[in-house]
This record gives sequence, C-alpha cells and structure tokens, in this order.
Amino acid sequence: MIKQLYKRNTTKLSLIFAAVLSVFFGLFSVSMASAQESGFLNKDMVIGDPNAPIEIIEYASTTCPHCATFNNDILPELKKKYVETGKVKIIFRNYVFQQPFDIFSSSLNRCVDEKKFFPLLGLYFKRQHDWMKYKEFNELKSYGKYAALGFAKGEAIKIAKIAGMKESEAYQCLARTDVLEFLMNGNKEAQEKYDINSTPSIIVNGKKLDAYDFETIEKAILAESN
Repeated sequence: MIKQLYKRNTTKLSLIFAAVLSVFFGLFSVSMASAQESGFLNKDMVIGDPNAPIEIIEYASTTCPHCATFNNDILPELKKKYVETGKVKIIFRNYVFQQPFDIFSSSLNRCVDEKKFFPLLGLYFKRQHDWMKYKEFNELKSYGKYAALGFAKGEAIKIAKIAGMKESEAYQCLARTDVLEFLMNGNKEAQEKYDINSTPSIIVNGKKLDAYDFETIEKAILAESN
C-alpha cells in the first residue's frame, strides 16, 4: 500500500502567495484587461464522462514526486479500466505547496489553452527532474529574492512553452491576481472540506482514501458500485 508522503506545513501559504505577487507586480506591467480574463478558472477539469456514476477527485501538486508516480503509472490503468468504460470520472484539483516552483507551474497550467491543460500537467509531472532545480534555486537566494524567484519562474515557463504558451502570455499569467486567488481558495476548500494536507489525496464519492495505490482505489470503486 502506498501512503501519502508529500506533506508540508501550509499555514503560511497565503503569505507566500502575497510575496510572490508583490515581486511580479514589481517586475512586470500587465494590462487590466489581461489580468481580469478568467479563462477556465472556477471550473473543474474532468477526465471522462461528466455524468459517470462514480466521482474520483485527485488533489495533487505539480512538484510532488508521489503525484508524478500516480499520474505516470496509476492513472493510465484507472483510465483504461474505469474511465474509458464510463464507470468513473476523475476530477483534478491543484493543491499548492508553499514554494515558488509549485505556485508558478500551477498558475501557468490554469492559463494555457483549456484543451492543453492535461497535456501540460503531464509534462510537469514527467519532467519534474528537469525543471524543479532546488539546488540552483537555493544557491541564487544569496543574490536576493528576485534572482531566485526569477530562476524558478523561468524553469516553469520553459515547460509551458513546450505546450504552446508564448513567453509574453506566461508573464501576463503570472501577474494575474485572479489565478493566485483561485489557487488559494482551492487550497482552503480542500483543507476545510476534506482535511487535505498531503498529496496525492484521493476522494471517491466524497470519501477520502488513506492511500493512492491502484488496489485501494479499485476497492473503493467496487464498494461504491454495489
């Protein structure tokens, strides 16, 4: 049984968001029209038939290695056996931890063209070792927060560009208050409604599971099918 191991203190998350936001507005100028375009915010991203009888919610972080394992190894099996047969729908929701790589990538994932949401998410998971460069980030801290945050931002943008996002669009996205607010509210709802504090966290028809391996999820699916 695979346990949820990616867990961090999130009590200071709103302060981290605020700090990152202040850096953005100090560095970039974005039009109010761009900042207020909501895109597909406040909308669940669903895999499968929206009317499927069983609902699975996946709370995950783009920087969580266990989430990458789930999405690279376990999710394909779930999709083949239960989603593609119309029995299950899977809703993906970000749960953002208090570090810039996660904030930047999660924000960009909500600004890319909607049909590219899951392809970009997959790239962030599959290429975690390429763009999550904590060593370099920590080394740059001695040069100031702008250097370190700028580096993390650039690494997250590199992946978004592979999915077709223009660099100018990425900078505009990362200056949007509505995107940051959406992510903050998502964390709050996850904590209050499902007591989420680690990733990946799996909810099956409203019930939080204690693990994310295929066998545990399948057992919950079968129980809901009876």
